[in-house]
Amino acid sequence: MSFMIDQILASSSSSTNKSGRSPLQSLTNTLMNISTINKPKERRMWQCEMCPKAFDRPSLLTRHIRTHTGEKPHECDVCTKAFSTSSSLNTHRRIHSGEKPHVCEICHKCFTASSNLYYHKLTHSKEKPHKCNQCSKSFATPGDLRCHSHVHNGTWPFRCSICTRGFSKQTNLKNHLLIHSGQKPFECQYCTKKFSLSCNLRSHIRTHHNELPLDFSSSSSTYSQNQSLSIVDDENEDDMIDVENEY
Repeated sequence: MSFMIDQILASSSSSTNKSGRSPLQSLTNTLMNISTINKPKERRMWQCEMCPKAFDRPSLLTRHIRTHTGEKPHECDVCTKAFSTSSSLNTHRRIHSGEKPHVCEICHKCFTASSNLYYHKLTHSKEKPHKCNQCSKSFATPGDLRCHSHVHNGTWPFRCSICTRGFSKQTNLKNHLLIHSGQKPFECQYCTKKFSLSCNLRSHIRTHHNELPLDFSSSSSTYSQNQSLSIVDDENEDDMIDVENEY
């Protein structure tokens, strides 16, 4: 910029140049032209007609509008569950294939989606920035806070038809129903006591066996024969653990 200014002034040593403009006028016009060239183009935004949100790409607007209309054009060919985006469908398909490509480098737990891994990593941190506005509890992820909020407002999306207890996830309800059925597929490898839920087995081992590491490979054959049972992860969830009688 300084070189350009010096050049303009040098070429206009007289009071006026050939066009009749003074050096100051030439300098001003040049700077205005440079400013116009460097001015960033205004980004076009596509506005949602149903809410104040706007997007810089039409495809993002189309995907967002489906949150209002409920449209889910991408259907799973295995279980017919539908999704609003193709990426969500691809992630869902991993449930059927068993693929879990996203691995936590701290505990080696695997996940089907990168977003799940991201929020899982927060559980390893002592930071809990998501605070409940109705009590003193704090949580590592917004999902944990949403699950906890059901405790206060009673809006559980899933309820047991036998005891009416509420749950934030269908998986947790299915595991809870094992208690009513009497099934106890999780066996302690140290004292052979059995439990309906894996989280209760983990709690039992921490309490009665000096926090010895848990090895599910020695759990009862009932569990190994029924792979449809889901292992519950009770971290930061208010609705996951069903306390069973101990000793």
